[in-house]
Amino acid sequence: MDIAKDLALIDGLRTRAIPAEPGGDGYLQAVLGLRHWPSAEDCYAYEAAMAERLTERWGEPSRWGTTTLIERGARGERIPEPWAWLSECATELLTWEASARWVTMTVIDGDSEELPQVYVVVTTTDPL
Repeated sequence: MDIAKDLALIDGLRTRAIPAEPGGDGYLQAVLGLRHWPSAEDCYAYEAAMAERLTERWGEPSRWGTTTLIERGARGERIPEPWAWLSECATELLTWEASARWVTMTVIDGDSEELPQVYVVVTTTDPL
């Protein structure tokens, strides 16, 4: 795992063109850190270390629980991407606004037996 490398990856995502999704804006995503963590605790520690560095750059993140998005979708409200996808696979989102883009980091730790992964998502779509 290399924090400097992942910070450069995030900077690269922020400067790339974001492909348009059908019916709206698109997004870019990447896995941060290791692909196979020794333990779930190591994955969450890496997320915390990355969050500290991103907070130094852009200030305190907005913290979003995805329960509200799930409830809004269940009521029939259209949730734009990437927020609909994130609400299906994450429970908490750390989101920074950086140069007219939203940078969101989360740990995706589905119900599978695989260890969690740290994801970053960059989009121009407001998180609502």
